[in-house]
Amino acid sequence: MKKRIISAILAAACIIAMFAFAACDTGSTGSGSETGGSGQQGGQTPSGGNNGNNGSNGGSQQGGEELTDPTGRYSKFDLRATYDENTSTKISFTDGGASVNGEGASAEGTTVLIVGEGTFIVSGSCSDGQIIVEVKDKEKVQLVFNGLKLASKTKAPVWVKSGDKVSITLVDGTTSTLEDTAAYADANADGEPNACLFSKIDLTINGTGTLNVKSVVNNGITTKDDLKIVSGTINVTAKNHGIRGNDSVSIRDGAITVTCDNDGIKTSKDDDPEKGYIYIEGGTITVNAGDDGLQAVTDITATAGSIKLTVGGKTVNCDGTTNIKDGVIK
Repeated sequence: MKKRIISAILAAACIIAMFAFAACDTGSTGSGSETGGSGQQGGQTPSGGNNGNNGSNGGSQQGGEELTDPTGRYSKFDLRATYDENTSTKISFTDGGASVNGEGASAEGTTVLIVGEGTFIVSGSCSDGQIIVEVKDKEKVQLVFNGLKLASKTKAPVWVKSGDKVSITLVDGTTSTLEDTAAYADANADGEPNACLFSKIDLTINGTGTLNVKSVVNNGITTKDDLKIVSGTINVTAKNHGIRGNDSVSIRDGAITVTCDNDGIKTSKDDDPEKGYIYIEGGTITVNAGDDGLQAVTDITATAGSIKLTVGGKTVNCDGTTNIKDGVIK
């Protein structure tokens, strides 16, 4: 009798052990599948961002700075000209006021303040308005210009005060215009902003639309850090410098026309040997400048593209090295 009871207990224990092993094995497979799925979903979001959990490819929605083009010069954020209309915040300007539909921005009259990371589609027309970007140091903002016409009578139409990076995406088939009409009443002690399109941080322009920038008192486009032009048609008219990236100017492609009273395309960082350069690898560039056409501190390199310079000073002015492929400057 005892033997029968012991045998039954042993048999039951074996059955329980078999079920427990099968359950553990199934749970392990499920967990692995979830991890794999999470890793595979860590790539593109509908708007082209990178917000997965797969190690070095992770980051914020606007992140993915580890992923670059083959040259290593442009990050994924720089190259991303896509966006999701359904999840982006929409900003619309009129002379009567601006409206905001979505998160991360607010409007007061015709002034829009962007305080959160994300993508903002901007459209409409206003004869006296302004966009201010003031986000946290590690946050990125994508401004999508969709036929925006924004002028300001006493301010810089676009003033990027803080953040990690800002990109301006030009929507295909549209023309956007930024224009100032008088001296800036809100300039700070450092004389900033000092351009119609002014950024305190890295600035990238991409997309396939057109951007017209007109400044009657200042620079056309200026950033205190790196300026990257990936693509698009960009026309700049300026009283002072046309296009200025304090740390560097990199041009990948695009049709760029600059008409200005001072230097055409300029960079002026002189306390860092890794900065203060102009790098051009493509595009069609036409400069009509009262002073120098291309002006840099450490290096001017042009490997491809077509550059036409009509100047009052030097066509190319660089304190360091100049490496321009034959035939690029016409």
